[in-house]
Amino acid sequence: MGPAQDGAHRFAHLMAPGRIGTLELANRIVLCPMGHLLGNEDGSVSENEAAFYEARARGGAGLLIMGTACVAYPRGTNHQRMPAVSDDRYLPGMRDLADRVHRHGARLAAQLNFMGVYSFLDMLHGHRRLVPCEPEQPSPDRISAMITPDEAAAMTAPFMDPSAERGYKVADEDDIAWVIDRYSEAADRCRRAGYDGVEIHAGHGYLIDEFLSPRNTRGDRWGGTIEGRARLLVEVVRALRGRVGLDYPVWIRINAAERHHQVGEGFEDQCQAIELAIGAGVDAVHVTAYANTNVATNATDSYAPHVVGPLADHAAAVRARVDVPVITFGRFEPDEAERVVADGKADFVAMGRKLLADPDLPAKLASGRVDDIRPCIYHYRCLGNIALRTPARCVVNPAAGREHDLRLQTTRTPRRVLVVGGGPAGLDAARLLAHIGHRVTLREAGTRLGGMLLAAAATDPILDAYLGGLIRQVERADVTLELGSPVTVDTVPAGVDEVVVATGAHWPAPTVPTAGERRVHSLADVADWLHTDDDTIGDRVVVLGHGKAALSFAELCRGRGRQTTVVGAEGYFCDELGAPGRFRLVADLEASGVRLVANATVEGISSNGVRVVCGGTAEELPADSVIGINSERPATTLADALRAKGMAAHAIGDCHELGYIEGAAEGAMALTLSLL
Repeated sequence: MGPAQDGAHRFAHLMAPGRIGTLELANRIVLCPMGHLLGNEDGSVSENEAAFYEARARGGAGLLIMGTACVAYPRGTNHQRMPAVSDDRYLPGMRDLADRVHRHGARLAAQLNFMGVYSFLDMLHGHRRLVPCEPEQPSPDRISAMITPDEAAAMTAPFMDPSAERGYKVADEDDIAWVIDRYSEAADRCRRAGYDGVEIHAGHGYLIDEFLSPRNTRGDRWGGTIEGRARLLVEVVRALRGRVGLDYPVWIRINAAERHHQVGEGFEDQCQAIELAIGAGVDAVHVTAYANTNVATNATDSYAPHVVGPLADHAAAVRARVDVPVITFGRFEPDEAERVVADGKADFVAMGRKLLADPDLPAKLASGRVDDIRPCIYHYRCLGNIALRTPARCVVNPAAGREHDLRLQTTRTPRRVLVVGGGPAGLDAARLLAHIGHRVTLREAGTRLGGMLLAAAATDPILDAYLGGLIRQVERADVTLELGSPVTVDTVPAGVDEVVVATGAHWPAPTVPTAGERRVHSLADVADWLHTDDDTIGDRVVVLGHGKAALSFAELCRGRGRQTTVVGAEGYFCDELGAPGRFRLVADLEASGVRLVANATVEGISSNGVRVVCGGTAEELPADSVIGINSERPATTLADALRAKGMAAHAIGDCHELGYIEGAAEGAMALTLSLL
């Protein structure tokens, strides 16, 4: 059996044709609707936005759902770069987008939305935000404060604008009628643009969901019982059906539940709302969840789940009581997604983060190239950027959202390129440079590829999978690999046109006053312990550092039974992660028993432990082992020496500037584009 046959058999249910109403789909893989801020500043479709969707259509997904298509743009909108479907002037871009998706056999839908309390563009334009009733004021928890000053400024920018209107408008009958009409007009516009269907967003705290919530305290026909709270959803569905007819595919995305609320949506009420919407004419149900935004882990506990399972279980329960298709999602690996469909838990599986990381995932499944898929490593730069009001990015796929700007093509001037260093930057650069037609040799001083990612992979199974994928990509590319081959200015082979230096950073132990023979160990000092637990590390461990490497090492220590404390000089940890990933990691570490000490100054190492000052209070943290993972710095020596000798040398990755995995991928892409 060949790879393609094996793929078709292994994913027979996931790759089987499907149907939503009159809409025929090539397979059961759906691109999740996501906010990504890729549009133009007037809400029209940009070149990068169109290229983003076309890349995922080309990659084989059966259905692409455009997230947060604003039905009343610029009203009811969070950001000016969100997609607008509110006026016929947007039709040319919408039609072009639909044509580009259809060119590859995929289908396109728009997720219709009016954002209610999250309509920050209304605030900036001097309008009060439309809501069913006055909401409670936010009261974020302690972990939510673990953001950098720049992040805080970006997140609060709409509220800090002196001209912003921070008040609310409780919707009256005229407002509600106007909103319903905006939905129906937008749906018809999508139909005329060639979109294959629309999804009504009835979740995630937006206007329809605000009405659905039991926190809707209205005493009129738009509140009270679930029938009253669901009335807006039902009337929107009926208005759409009156405008687009019975044959045009229409479905809803709706919360199964709300997490972390004392008064929140319950599953039974939501199922009744689903049944009312089906009675009004929807063709499918996309089951999601939401959570109290005062809780730092709200996203990863609900609509961007960090664990596999709960959403699929909700979908299965919905599917058991309705007779329309059900869409689920939730961090599924391909084999898990296959089982969801095979077991009848859902009819379709949506993927967001995974299709950001690798838009070709469906095609690779169909052709049996499962181990060729670039994995998501859950750093949450995608979701985190949206909170910062900037376009979504992917740590492992720098082209995501910039498919138009970062187009690769075969070079017109093939060159001999030497890549020095087999860490993530060197591996990615070697793969890409070979892809565009250069003759590439990669030399690595060690006997294994991976660089410092080898250490990270030992503490994090997700990074281990990512490293394995990088190595496989290079091994399958036309790249000559030479391990155990250090490079100096005197050993660069004759005839090399370009040298790419990707030798990483220095990771020394920090300089801390110590008592007696006590010392701070560097990551290199404990490299063997990462792979084999022994008495190198004592029972009580203090880790000095605030980055992900420090926290991942602490996680490994705790998992091996050590009493573990992390000491960071900043008020936050893991600033290289998007905020949702940072909050998740911090919360999980604290739940496991790791103590995190932020805003701390290390005064010295005593015979008993580590002396720190935090908030003006001195404390001695007991420690048998002290590991310093916070003093890395770029290693520029080789690149500087090569340039001094007149060679064309390019430094990328951490040897140029600390950027970790994201910087490695960005640097490799930028270098490749410069050598087209």
